[in-house]
Amino acid sequence: MEGVHQLGATAPPHFNLEMVDEKFVEVGLLKAREKTVEVLHVIRSQFKIGQNENDARILAQKIFADYGATKHWHRPLIRFGEGTVLSFNEPISDHKLTENSVYHMDLGPVWPGQKLGIDSNLEYEGDYGDTFVFGQNGNAQDMINIVHRVFDKAKQMWRENLFTGEEIYRFSRELFKKTDYEFVEKVEGHRVADFPHHKYSKERLANIKFVPKRSLWVLELMVRHPQLKFGAFYEDLL
Repeated sequence: MEGVHQLGATAPPHFNLEMVDEKFVEVGLLKAREKTVEVLHVIRSQFKIGQNENDARILAQKIFADYGATKHWHRPLIRFGEGTVLSFNEPISDHKLTENSVYHMDLGPVWPGQKLGIDSNLEYEGDYGDTFVFGQNGNAQDMINIVHRVFDKAKQMWRENLFTGEEIYRFSRELFKKTDYEFVEKVEGHRVADFPHHKYSKERLANIKFVPKRSLWVLELMVRHPQLKFGAFYEDLL
């Protein structure tokens, strides 16, 4: 399988970090995102008070299989309550879902092109994560809203001012300093592509010194409450 870069003959020196398969189509990642978000809401509709995180992860894998995602480029990560202060690379916890608790989901299914309506034998990576409240929790909802607003502003600066990956995260960090919440440093964004993207690049979005190409990079942001034991996480395609 030969990798190609879709910027053409004038590709810059960093072109290898944004390589894709020669049969890759951008719409594949967009449809993979759409399908992942659809299934995320199906999964969360089946959450119940008293359910633990491990049960939720097993449920997520089953529902994804029912929808045609036969593998995951990373395991479904679902955290409840105090578990939401932990980021992806921190230890697996097993908190229970309680009334009015916050929870977040980080999902990375792999979708066959045929399941997305694409005539190709390629598989496309979905990656989407968000935070919700199971009931009512004003403090948590405020944090969630702020993460979304910072994400939207950072994305706007990337589009309008051609921010590099480093600049996107520097800008986001400065915005969070003006809030009541603590920015989590080691949540740094990454590539997605035809599966697996690691054959092209393992670089983190926060480290790249060039303007990231659309649809190939995931921006992820996370904050924690400085006193209360919960956090908020959001990630989506640039």
